Amino acid sequence: MVVIAVEKKLLLECRAIGKSFGGVAALEGVDFDLRPSEVHGLVGCNGAGKSTLMKILAGAHPDHDGSVLIDGREVPLSSPREAQACGIAMVYQELSGIGALSVAENLFLGRQPTRAGRIDWSTMHRQAQEFLSEMQIDIDVRRRLDRFPLVIRQMVEIARGLHSGAWVLILDEPTSALSPPETRRLFELIRQLKRNGVSVIFISHFLEDVLEICDRVTVLKDGRKVSTSLSSELTKPEVISRMLGRNAGHVSNLPHGDEAVTLPQRSKSSALFQIAGLSREGEFANVSFDVAPGECVGLYGFVGAGHQALAHAVSGAASADAGSVQLDRLPLPNGDVSTAVRRGVVMVAADRAKTLVRRSSIARNTTLAHLRRSMGEWLHRRREHAVVQPMLDKVGCRPARPELLTGNLSGGNQQKVVLAKWLLGPVRVLVLEEPTRGMDVDAKDEVMRLVAGLKKLGAAVVLASTEPELVLAHADRILVFQRGRIAHEFVGEDVNKADLLRWA
Repeated sequence: MVVIAVEKKLLLECRAIGKSFGGVAALEGVDFDLRPSEVHGLVGCNGAGKSTLMKILAGAHPDHDGSVLIDGREVPLSSPREAQACGIAMVYQELSGIGALSVAENLFLGRQPTRAGRIDWSTMHRQAQEFLSEMQIDIDVRRRLDRFPLVIRQMVEIARGLHSGAWVLILDEPTSALSPPETRRLFELIRQLKRNGVSVIFISHFLEDVLEICDRVTVLKDGRKVSTSLSSELTKPEVISRMLGRNAGHVSNLPHGDEAVTLPQRSKSSALFQIAGLSREGEFANVSFDVAPGECVGLYGFVGAGHQALAHAVSGAASADAGSVQLDRLPLPNGDVSTAVRRGVVMVAADRAKTLVRRSSIARNTTLAHLRRSMGEWLHRRREHAVVQPMLDKVGCRPARPELLTGNLSGGNQQKVVLAKWLLGPVRVLVLEEPTRGMDVDAKDEVMRLVAGLKKLGAAVVLASTEPELVLAHADRILVFQRGRIAHEFVGEDVNKADLLRWA
């Protein structure tokens, strides 16, 4: 088995950490520590400072106040390379593995074994296979990484950190895109790593996951530490109350367990958005459904079930091999996202990294898709900010300052910028793929209230998600996907989480 230097009796401490961006404090005097062989949960609302604190530990933000100590000795984490040399590895929510390379190549990236000046492929494959087998990851290391499901790619990224000598793993929203069986598999790996002496910092908005897998939980709010407690002494409502700084009773309780919701009868309105026989090889096959004005159709399934790929196809963000998409009985060109947006079909994708320019301002990201319509012939910064400011306030972006760089926002607030961008334009059909991924409970409520408001104005909504609770709470009809096809439709009946999981 892989054993990571348990005898070092290592202890990581953050003392009075402070960090600001553009004059806005992201962290103020935060203390945090990590014990040997511990899984320590870090939670808080979007913008609470979780990602900033972890990026300081990962060497991505070297300019900060306060100090970081390892084994009681202060260390300057001035770069990701230096953090790695200190035994710290971070696995980001948007995985950094190179899909076009093999699993073995990703594992040994920059450290390939050589013989006579050339890469020793046989040694690399053998050592990669042995290392992953010790972690109970039995896969063909010669296959391309992008040929594997998300949970395997995530495990390979964890293995890459360990293979480089890490004894502290920082996992950022590791279960946000995983199905329940995949989450259980990841938890088994985390428990195994803990037994082998690895310490883990676990960042997540899925509080049930935090309380299940973590030994202690630290709560941040508005850049300050609220508390650190044993997870065995906490309940989900208590954690939410600490995150919000007030009683959690106002937060909408999403269905859970066997709690059922009653779906309405099918709308009698004529269809606004129609999908007929849509197919793409290896993704989805012969999918047909329609959506009426003011209706939300939920597409539910595990990762890889095809419903997320379908969302890209119906919005024009990806092309289909066969079938058609119509708006008001008029066809939308296949894979033509510009025409779709012009006619009011917009998509909020889960992968915000592909829809945002992180080094550009919030204002520019928000107006980018509507420059001529919203800004006229000339681009004026003052006018741009005046147009954007109400949208940022509407979606609850924090901080709501148009001039800030988008890349300095938390993941949840970046998602709000994506939503603000589309709210600037006419929205007749809103396609959502994991719209609340990486968001805290309060932010989820804010975003879904905006979606409900668009429904009331007559927009048709397609909600594709791997979260059964989200679909149950907001869909009027639910289509459950399995292996690229609709396995079952729920409409006008009682349905609960167990029903969805059974059909998925």
